[in-house]
Amino acid sequence: MIEEPAVVTNPDILGETYVPPDIPAREPQIQELSHCLSPALRKKKPIHAWIFGKPGTGKTLIAKFILRKIEREAYVDGVYVNCWEQNSYYSVLDKLVRELRILGAEKLNTSYKLERLELFLGQKPFVIVLDEIDQPHLRERDSIIYNLCNMGNVGLICVCNSRSVLYSMDERIRSRLNAKQIEFRPYTEDDLAYILERRAELALNPDFWNRKTLDRIAELAEGDARVAIQTLKNAAYNAENELSRKIKEKHIREGYNSAKDIKKTYLLNKLTTHHRLLYDLVKERKTIHSGHLWKVYLERCAELNKQAIALRPFSEYMNKLIELDLVQWDRALVRGKVRVFKMPE
Repeated sequence: MIEEPAVVTNPDILGETYVPPDIPAREPQIQELSHCLSPALRKKKPIHAWIFGKPGTGKTLIAKFILRKIEREAYVDGVYVNCWEQNSYYSVLDKLVRELRILGAEKLNTSYKLERLELFLGQKPFVIVLDEIDQPHLRERDSIIYNLCNMGNVGLICVCNSRSVLYSMDERIRSRLNAKQIEFRPYTEDDLAYILERRAELALNPDFWNRKTLDRIAELAEGDARVAIQTLKNAAYNAENELSRKIKEKHIREGYNSAKDIKKTYLLNKLTTHHRLLYDLVKERKTIHSGHLWKVYLERCAELNKQAIALRPFSEYMNKLIELDLVQWDRALVRGKVRVFKMPE
């Protein structure tokens, strides 16, 4: 029996954790971030950075890339912290002291851990990437940034979906951070096609794809590199499972639908119970006025015996769902600031 050739020859290249040796289409952001960290080359304190943009625009990838680059080329150490997983001031400190293997910092005491960390770092330049910095509660977020941003020669790279999170912090802490804001806009279709081409050359059997395949995926992904790469990976495995001689349109479409579902699940899992509750209420009704949504939200909280959030946080929570493109809105054709929420098409 003749074994069919594999479509995917190097799956790691299409994985979430893969950091390529060079990154196309983000040269301006890399240059700005490199400028922020350049004082570390002179043993000085780096400039803090706040990098923001929609999911799939390369924020985490660039932060990890820059961290590896400065470690490799300038011998400046750093630690990557995912604040979705470490979502409190204590857990962030604990992650740092564990990563740095600081002896004697095992005590379950925040002040002691901070003291040991400061003593360990001294005046050495050091970089901390705080990814998903919008995930900790506001009070925890303020504590994380307040205590880390003025420590010795530590530079913070805060990664977030929006700059609004920066402005939601206490003004004194925001002023102390004084971060350089770097925006990551969605990729163009050409950018995505080029990124996919670089990945496909390393990850796929060349007999199964062509530039037209990549252009189609780039068109569907709408500026989101994570969705584009996941779609390519799914489509390649779909073709392989069907023993197809090439990646076809149906493989791409199925791969894209699966990638969208994965992205939606990923985003919803990052949110609070109340975010997900509001999302489900909009999803159940397809279209709903803001006033009616507030009413049914209160009713649902009562049914579930949950403490409802107040009206102001309600608006902030809905803005978060809109920002992540989980919900869309239009202005209602009535007097006043009434919005109509709906599911994305």
